[in-house]
Amino acid sequence: MALWKKSARDLAQMFATGEASAVEIVTEHLVRIDEVNPELNAVVARIDDQALETAAQIDEAKAQGQPLGPLAGVPFTIKVNNDLIGSATDYGIPVLKDAIPTVDEPCVERMKNAGAIPLARTNMPDLGLRMHTDSFLHGPTKNPWNPLHTTGGSSGGEGVALATGMSPIGLGNDVGGSLRNPATCCGIASIKPTLGRVPRAEQISTGPHNITMQLCATNGPMARNIEDVELGLKVISGVHPRDPITVPVPLNNPQKESGKIAVMATPPGGPTDPRVAQVVNDASLALEKAGVIVEAVDVPVYEDTLKCWTDIVVGTIADGLSELKPVISPSAFTFIQIAVNTYGPFTAERWQQGWADRFDLLVKWNAFFDEYDAVLTPTWTQLPLLAGQDGGNGSVEDCRYNFETCRPVYPGNVLGIPSVAVPAGLVDGLPVGVLINGPQWSDLRCLQLAKYIEDAGIAPPPRF
Repeated sequence: MALWKKSARDLAQMFATGEASAVEIVTEHLVRIDEVNPELNAVVARIDDQALETAAQIDEAKAQGQPLGPLAGVPFTIKVNNDLIGSATDYGIPVLKDAIPTVDEPCVERMKNAGAIPLARTNMPDLGLRMHTDSFLHGPTKNPWNPLHTTGGSSGGEGVALATGMSPIGLGNDVGGSLRNPATCCGIASIKPTLGRVPRAEQISTGPHNITMQLCATNGPMARNIEDVELGLKVISGVHPRDPITVPVPLNNPQKESGKIAVMATPPGGPTDPRVAQVVNDASLALEKAGVIVEAVDVPVYEDTLKCWTDIVVGTIADGLSELKPVISPSAFTFIQIAVNTYGPFTAERWQQGWADRFDLLVKWNAFFDEYDAVLTPTWTQLPLLAGQDGGNGSVEDCRYNFETCRPVYPGNVLGIPSVAVPAGLVDGLPVGVLINGPQWSDLRCLQLAKYIEDAGIAPPPRF
C-alpha cells in the first residue's frame, strides 16, 4: 500500500522499525499533493523544502539513536489560522497574507516535539466565519466526493487534505463546528476537545481575545480514523503557560459511566433528512452490538442550548460587523450580514443573558449526563449542502437552512464539552457522519464510543 494511504499510527510504526524513512514518507505525501491538490485547492501554502529538511534531520537523529517522540517521521498539515513559524497565518484574507509568526502555536509546537513534520498549510473561509470553505485570499476548496457540494468549514481545507491522502493527520479549530463540519462533509474523524484540554494561543490574532473565543473556541486534531485522532489529542493536550484556560486534568481521568447513551436521530430545532436519521440509527445499532445501552431520548434543554450559542457567538460577530466588511469577501460578508439580520436583533443585554443562560444550561446537561454517558446525534441533519448554499448567495432561506443543518455541533462549543465526529454512512455518494457529545473531560470515552461505530464498518473509508 502506498505510504499516503497509511494512517499516522502506521507511519510512525514504519518509521520506528526502519520500514520507511521520514524523507520517504514526506516525499510521497508531497507527490500526492502535486497529484490531487490542483483540482481541490485544499493546500494553499507549500513548505516542501522545510518539510524535507526536517525529515532528513529526524532520519539522522534516529540513526544516531536519539530518543524520538510518538509521531516521529509523520507529516502533518496545519490550518492557516494556527501559527507555524515562518509561514503566514493569513486566516484566508488578503490583509494578513504576509503575517508571519515568530513562534509556533502550542499545539503546533507539541506536534513538532512529538517528532511530527509540518508539511503544508490548509485552506479556510475568511476568518473562519463560515461553514463553507471559500477563501477571499485562496479561493474555494472542492469536495472530492462531489465538487458541487461543500467541504464544510471552517477547517475544510484540512478535511479534504486528510480525506484524499495529502496528509495523515492535521490541526484545526472550532467555534461553531469547524473541526466537525468538514469531518461529516469529507468522511473523516475529528474531536472538539473539552474546553481547557488543548491550549489555544496565537501570536497572529485578528483582535483582542474576547470572552467568546476564550470560552467557545478550541483547537483539535483531525484524521482519517479515530485512533489517529486520539493519538493527536494525547500529543497536543495539557496545560500551557500561554493559555490560562488550560486545566491540568489527565486524559485518562476516571469518569462515572452508566453504560447508557442517549440517541437523538432527529434533533429538535429543525428538520432532519430521514436518510441521515437512518445513519444515526445504524450507528446506535453498532453501539448496541458493542455492549452499549442506547435509548432514544431528547436532551430536555437542547433547543435552549442552540439559542444560547446563537446569542453568544452570532451576537459577538454582530458586534464587530462593521469591522468585517473591509477585510472579507463580499459573499462572506453577505452570509454574516444575513445571519445577523435573520437571528437578531442582538443587544448587549441579550449577549449578557446568553452567558447567564450558559451556566444554567451546563448544570442541566450535567444532570442529564448523570444518567447518560453521551448523546449521539447526526453531525449535520442534512447531506452536505451545495457549495455556497449558506446565504453567501444572498438567500435568507439558504442561510437559515445552513444554520439549522449544522445545529448539532453548537452545544459542544457553547458548553465546552467534548464532541467527536465520525463517519457512519454514505447517502447518494456523499459521506454522513454522526456526533458524540459527552460531559466535560470525557474525551476518551467519546472517542471510545466513536471507535465502536468506526469498527462496525458501516461507513466506507475515503478512496480517492
